[in-house]
Amino acid sequence: MRILLDMDGVLCDFDQRCDELNCWRTDIHKCDWKKMEEIGESFWTDMKPLDEGMLLFNYLIQYCEKNGHELGILSAVHLPCGKRGKRKWLTKNGLAQFMKYPNIKIINNGNQKYKLAEPDMLLIDDRVENCEKFIEAGGKAIRFDGNSANVIKALEEV
Repeated sequence: MRILLDMDGVLCDFDQRCDELNCWRTDIHKCDWKKMEEIGESFWTDMKPLDEGMLLFNYLIQYCEKNGHELGILSAVHLPCGKRGKRKWLTKNGLAQFMKYPNIKIINNGNQKYKLAEPDMLLIDDRVENCEKFIEAGGKAIRFDGNSANVIKALEEV
């Protein structure tokens, strides 16, 4: 099995970073991509790691090694500075060295993750719609609700 972890909302606190740097569009409460692009790579590299996500990641390293599974990151951002920044975040926080499949895959649009779904893939993502689409496309998914123990329990049932 190949286990793919989402970054924003699982491993790092995207929302907190938007709050900190005032990167929300007030008219629709969605992120302000233009402002994030102006900030550049540091928007991404300085996101706070999520404690529960890091606990989950450390568990998955051992779980994958023990069971012969591959661990990877499947994240989304369309900005070039975001793609570079996310890769630097993974290195800065010591996660990049553990990636085996497909190392780190950063796609343009999170709604498109389902296009990569295969029967032997498991996506762990905080967004319900990403999980649902991934399952519909033939993969497996577990929603990360901010509690690593819940994901670990669900993983043992897969």
